Amino acid sequence: MPTRTLIACLTCLLVIESAAQAQERDEVDLSRYQVVEEGERIRLLSEVNRLEDNYKELIVAGDCNAALPTIATYYEAANVTANILRQGLEPFYDASRDDRGSVSTDRQLIKELAAAEDLANDLIRRRNAAWVDEAKCLLVIGDRSAAVTRLFRALDFIGTGNEHRNLWNEARRLLWAEIGYNP
Repeated sequence: MPTRTLIACLTCLLVIESAAQAQERDEVDLSRYQVVEEGERIRLLSEVNRLEDNYKELIVAGDCNAALPTIATYYEAANVTANILRQGLEPFYDASRDDRGSVSTDRQLIKELAAAEDLANDLIRRRNAAWVDEAKCLLVIGDRSAAVTRLFRALDFIGTGNEHRNLWNEARRLLWAEIGYNP
């Protein structure tokens, strides 16, 4: 068998073997769909709301040290819950225009999808507010560096619409105050 033919055959076998291994890995490896970290759990919406109430009560009581871990637990749970809600909407968003049109005639389904999207968006807004609350608590306990980091993160996600304006103003002013800029 000529050398070129032998090399071509070996190359084909390697490509076929690599494709088979990749397919086998994809069938077994579901890590890209992992919703929560190892050891964590998915919370019910009622639990997420309770976590938010708990951290806000601690802040009102002036106990930022106790509030900080609850804030972090809350915003992680709110984020996961929002992502779960949004994933349920994914087939609609990925659908072609014609397929969306066929769904849009089902008014009950459209109401359900709209309610889920509204709730997911609300959870994200509340998560962003929790990040700002976390920064404020960090400022209270004197951890300016961590507070600035939290404000940077929050400002990356806070929108500019009317429903976000107050939070944006607050986060921006807190951040700028850390360098002595007070417009």
